[in-house]
Amino acid sequence: MKFLQSKLIKGTIILTIAGIITRIIGFFYRIFLAGLLGPELLGIYQLIFPVYGICFTIYGAGIQTAISQLIGAATSKKGKDYISPVKILIQGMVLALGLSLIILVFVYSNPEWIAEKIILEKTCAPYLKIMAVLFPFCSLSACISGYYYGIQNASVPAASQIIEQLSRVLFVYIMCMFAGSGKEFNAAVAVWGLVTGEICGCIFSVARLFISFRQDKRTRNQTDKTRNLKRSAGRHPVFKTLFSLSVTLTTTKLIVSLLHSAEAVFIPAALQKHGYTPADALSIYGVLSGMAMPFILFPSAISNAFAVMLLPSIAKAQAERDFARIKKSVTFATKYNFLIGWLCVCIFIVFGDEMGILFFHNETAGSYITILSWLCPFLYISTAFTSIINGMGHTQLTFIITVLSLIIKIYFLIVLVPVYGIKAYLAGMLISQVIMTVMEGFYLKDYIMPDNIHWIILPCLFLALAGSISHKAYNTILNFLPGTLKIAALFIVCIMVLAFYIIFLFASRCINKEELANK
Repeated sequence: MKFLQSKLIKGTIILTIAGIITRIIGFFYRIFLAGLLGPELLGIYQLIFPVYGICFTIYGAGIQTAISQLIGAATSKKGKDYISPVKILIQGMVLALGLSLIILVFVYSNPEWIAEKIILEKTCAPYLKIMAVLFPFCSLSACISGYYYGIQNASVPAASQIIEQLSRVLFVYIMCMFAGSGKEFNAAVAVWGLVTGEICGCIFSVARLFISFRQDKRTRNQTDKTRNLKRSAGRHPVFKTLFSLSVTLTTTKLIVSLLHSAEAVFIPAALQKHGYTPADALSIYGVLSGMAMPFILFPSAISNAFAVMLLPSIAKAQAERDFARIKKSVTFATKYNFLIGWLCVCIFIVFGDEMGILFFHNETAGSYITILSWLCPFLYISTAFTSIINGMGHTQLTFIITVLSLIIKIYFLIVLVPVYGIKAYLAGMLISQVIMTVMEGFYLKDYIMPDNIHWIILPCLFLALAGSISHKAYNTILNFLPGTLKIAALFIVCIMVLAFYIIFLFASRCINKEELANK
């Protein structure tokens, strides 16, 4: 098919498939962990991830994005200076690996201080010490992924994701099944699973990169010489450019990550002020972050994949001053994230309660899934908008908008949650995400060609009808099924809603083949 010839679409499909596979594996892994650790220890386990996020932001996230963006612009046909993608990658790896080793030493040497002063939970200390081991491996994987995203080849990062997830799950499953000796031991094994997954993913990425370089060495050298002769631009200060861009991106991402981490740490504390015991507060946090949010974020495999491939594509179009292509990309991203978002709203509203009970035996998880279903369209669209604006070189703008959004959430968390409980935080999540999406959309309004009939009205009317019919059908057959088949029945019903939704979108011209082919 013609539309598969597009690197953007092809890369998005590859990353989406990998994302769905890893999320399915991770989804059942979460169910396994929830039973293995219990809500309280699951909440403690989840508290290490804010630290993980901050550390990754410093040594990996900004550098990965900088590598991807620089390579996307460097491969532009109209770029003034040609920079070898390999040179960009090597310089990035040196920078990322050096930072990761420094952070490893710091976290490994000070886990008690971090646990007590930053996470506000002393029991996290041993898990932080284990987690620090993965930093160097994660830094190399991030750089290699950034390189492949930049040249719009998503196959290696996609395969690495799957290998990482499979390695993690298999390690934890084998260790807990054959050597388990209590929940605390199982929690430590779960963290070692993170380390094992990163090591395996890194080994694969490095090996695949080495093979690729050996295969393409002659072609790449000839191409580099030809481009340098054509552009005669002298030597480009690669490290200086990469360092400057990565510092800007890292600073932005770090402040955002710190706010996210503060938000995660303050949730149990705010719930305790509302009247919950420390154990109950951690349990609620575990249910929200470890059970409900994975459902809401599961479909974002598509939007995240598209956003990753979109950034270098937009950077390249910006370097070539191809504003028509930028306009098509922004409109395309907005439309399809709307269509995906409405489908997720329908499924989570209609079946959210059943999902919480069937998968986690937890009614609270189902309630959270239903409430947070309205996040989906705004969350997915905002992911694409952020990537587009970054690709256009306006990282400061996405930083300001993201910080404002987080400040709103933290306001709800600190001021309203102690009074109204967890539902105030859920409301804050929804309101802040809507505001973030609207602000980014306002900036990109000149690049969007909206069609409310085909983007909102027709899809929502169909899904309202399909949701009502599917819920009645599911409830009708539910009484005739044993417990083990209820999950299968729910899955089949959701697949049928998806299938009929796709047919409707093509029949109503909400989606057309010509648009996909021209992308």
